[in-house]
Amino acid sequence: MNDQQPLLEQLKDIHLPASTPGWQVLLHNWWPALILLTLFLIGLVGFYWLRRRNLKSRTRNYALNELNLMQDRFQQHNQSQQLLSELNVLLRRMAIEYYGREEVASLSGHAWLSFLDKSGQTHDFTSGPGQALAQLYQPQPEAFDEQALTETVKQWICRQS
Repeated sequence: MNDQQPLLEQLKDIHLPASTPGWQVLLHNWWPALILLTLFLIGLVGFYWLRRRNLKSRTRNYALNELNLMQDRFQQHNQSQQLLSELNVLLRRMAIEYYGREEVASLSGHAWLSFLDKSGQTHDFTSGPGQALAQLYQPQPEAFDEQALTETVKQWICRQS
């Protein structure tokens, strides 16, 4: 037994392997990157929102400027058929911009006026001054209130933002 004593003294304790870093260590080292990534994503969403808002307001401002030019042309030439045609084209362009060609392009007559009422949250097109747009393809349209019609179109444009 004494022979075995020196052998036992030579044995060393069992050492467990070093623990691998867990999530806590990884998060401790990566939290600045996670914060920067989060801020970047928030900034990206904010940029997208501001750009979309800017494009909508630019489109609305363009349409309102066109409407003012139409009113000026009407006051100079007093051509009601031309005014109806220009207003209809402007409304269609705006509706296609906001609602897509598939939903708007096939509409005409009462369906078009109903769409304008629904999208503008009004009843001015089917039962108000906007009814004049239904006379668009008549050779001699009946007299209509140009000021009330352009105001109705202006309100519809302003509600589309």
